[in-house]
Amino acid sequence: MDFKNYLDAFEKAAKGLDKKLANKKGLEIQTGIWLDAVVLRLQKKHWANKPDEKPHSGPAIFMGIWLDEKSIAANILLYNIHALRLRQLKGYRLQSRIFAASFREKFKDFEPIWPNASVQFGPQTLMQGWSDLNFQTLQKDVLELANKFCEIEFLIEETLGEFK
Repeated sequence: MDFKNYLDAFEKAAKGLDKKLANKKGLEIQTGIWLDAVVLRLQKKHWANKPDEKPHSGPAIFMGIWLDEKSIAANILLYNIHALRLRQLKGYRLQSRIFAASFREKFKDFEPIWPNASVQFGPQTLMQGWSDLNFQTLQKDVLELANKFCEIEFLIEETLGEFK
């Protein structure tokens, strides 16, 4: 499938993020095509042993917004926060299920502002949701989800702080 138009919208959304705010928070923004999906990923360097790896195969925490053939056919834009192989994340003594439970408890207050969000997953997916896919508003919709993540990234920091 040709994802060029979708990737363009994701890249424009990434450029629309407040760079000063992202830098202040230490968030990195990456876009690309990984695992047959167009992706925008937000993370901090210390949330991954190999922060530039695309896609992550090692220990990492990140926010992903993506489209693949299946989601496009279903007319949905997907997003989630992943927490992969946390026991191996350098600098922390993490247990995935305990970390996920602590994050999800903090996330409860914010869950209503995330469209179709759920925390009913294993510990590798801290939360996941979707919104309606509309190509006319795709750039705005991706940017809106990314900005929402900027508002809650501190929840990950607070939760990681419990495991130093």
